[in-house]
Amino acid sequence: MMGSSSAFNTISRPTPALRYKRAKQWLVFSAALISINAHASKTVAICVGDFPPYNSHVLPKNGPVIEIASEAFRRSGYQMQFKFMPWARILKEGEHGQCGILGIWRNAERDLIFDYAQPIIKQELGFFARRGSQYDLSSPKTLELLSIGVERSSYLPPILENSRLHFDLASSLHTNLLKLAKERTDLAYGNKAAGLYLINADKNLQNLEWQIPSLEIKETYLAFAKSHKEKEQLLQAFNHGLESMKADGSYKKILKAAGL
Repeated sequence: MMGSSSAFNTISRPTPALRYKRAKQWLVFSAALISINAHASKTVAICVGDFPPYNSHVLPKNGPVIEIASEAFRRSGYQMQFKFMPWARILKEGEHGQCGILGIWRNAERDLIFDYAQPIIKQELGFFARRGSQYDLSSPKTLELLSIGVERSSYLPPILENSRLHFDLASSLHTNLLKLAKERTDLAYGNKAAGLYLINADKNLQNLEWQIPSLEIKETYLAFAKSHKEKEQLLQAFNHGLESMKADGSYKKILKAAGL
């Protein structure tokens, strides 16, 4: 029994060196917990639309724009928490400072409400037509003779702000492409990458192609309302991370993998 008691006393009373080692390990562990908790608290809420091939729940890593934004924030110590929602709701919640908006275009009205990070990606706008079509799309007179499929409430470049043009309105680019493929319209106006994504995914659209040159190129941004309390540090953090990604090539790598 004495031998057993001695062994117990030896274990329950560590030497000064062992006590110091354990105290040091606890300090390191505590510091790690503090660091993890601090990092976890630095989250940023982002509202985003479902718009393949740029951002969508059906795409790998939710699409290249979300992948780029998430990594840019991560490099600056933030965790991006994003939510897909309809565009009207995105603008409403973003305007009230409830979230940042990912993938927004700038215009004079929005510039009064939002501040922007560096541009993330460029989007081409223009026409799709049936293969073999030979329209002179640079001529306003030619455009006035054609039926153009346009998505309702869609932004129109200056060349299309012409009261003599014949627009065939639909609820989506996909619907306009289907009309075009069935020869119900002559052209379909929309986003190049989005249209090509739909064409590649739908066997009924294989007789369509993009028309060169594009009508306009729009840059897309991350934006926060001017009333957002943390907008300055969040925009700076995002810009810092994005610049880092461009410098090491990871930005281009993501876009290339997405076919952009």
